[in-house]
Amino acid sequence: MQHLILSRCVSLLVALAVTAGLPAQMVVKGTVYNETTGQPQAGVSLSLVSFEGGMKPLEDVFSGSDGSFVFVKTLPSSSQQPMLGMVRAEYEGIPYSTLIRAGQDTGTLRVAVYAVEEKQLPTPSTHVVIFEPGAGEMVVNESFMFTNETDPPRAYRNPERGTLRFYLPPEAKGIVQVSMSGAMGMPLRSSATKTAQDNVYMVDAPIKPGENRIDISYLVPHASGDSFTGRLLYEGVTSRLAVPADVTLDGEGLESMGREPRTQAWLFQTAAVESYTVTISGEGSMRPPESASTTDEERGAMRVAAAPLAQELYWLLGLIGAVLAVGFAYLYTAKPALGAEPVSAGPSARAGAGRAKGSARSRRRKS
Repeated sequence: MQHLILSRCVSLLVALAVTAGLPAQMVVKGTVYNETTGQPQAGVSLSLVSFEGGMKPLEDVFSGSDGSFVFVKTLPSSSQQPMLGMVRAEYEGIPYSTLIRAGQDTGTLRVAVYAVEEKQLPTPSTHVVIFEPGAGEMVVNESFMFTNETDPPRAYRNPERGTLRFYLPPEAKGIVQVSMSGAMGMPLRSSATKTAQDNVYMVDAPIKPGENRIDISYLVPHASGDSFTGRLLYEGVTSRLAVPADVTLDGEGLESMGREPRTQAWLFQTAAVESYTVTISGEGSMRPPESASTTDEERGAMRVAAAPLAQELYWLLGLIGAVLAVGFAYLYTAKPALGAEPVSAGPSARAGAGRAKGSARSRRRKS
């Protein structure tokens, strides 16, 4: 009897050890709801995706007549990572993602989808431009923030007109990288299409309920002291501009917003005008300080050369991630430092407001 009990105890301990450290079969089930109608949604295409070793689709199903679905597949153990995977749904051409967290009850997932509005398209609530001038070229990162507060909630999409239209300087030669992030903050690669208007492109990216951001990145030739002209195709929207700490920005009608706290980048705001022109002097990057130790070889690998630009521009997605980590929330909410001299966080730069016919600038002090 004692031998039998001991054997069962050993078997139980082995089973627990295996379960704790190895992938296990999980039942993932739930219901798809159309949050516009508040009712279960039938016939929605769903995929179970594992995050183990990258994003791997495991199984595809459709929601039933009552909106229900079920997956029985192997996902990584909860001890390995906080996010096990996700359920990806597609409804009326728009994808939706529901994360599966470690320790979460995977038997009662609620997957939200929304009816699509194609006629009335939203206007960006905020436009942010980040300049990163280098030797001979400049990376320009533009972000457009959309706030979708429809009631009942709906998603916007218009494949013919696009949900975003933007101006791309001819110097960029039509090469632009696009990504978008929804309420979950997961960046997804997108693309831009040229319109019939000169230098105007559109992005067919869905605007889901909540906060949405569309990012575009491109390269233009640049030498210190060159001017840059940007255009905004929406009325009544101001642009917020940012440059690295060692870069000088001059332009008519700029308002100083001081420094971004983390990177000490200089921030400015334009009036709600169709176009603006700024002069950019110096060189600098928004990449985190730890990247300053990057070797020349690594910098060379990251450099976007003019010839293979179309193939190598994808590294800008990583750069966008670093720039966004700088603190876009601060750019969206910061108040201009009107009539005040922002305090310099170091000896290398200072910012002035309301000088030279309303221009605002950051200057490097003379040593």
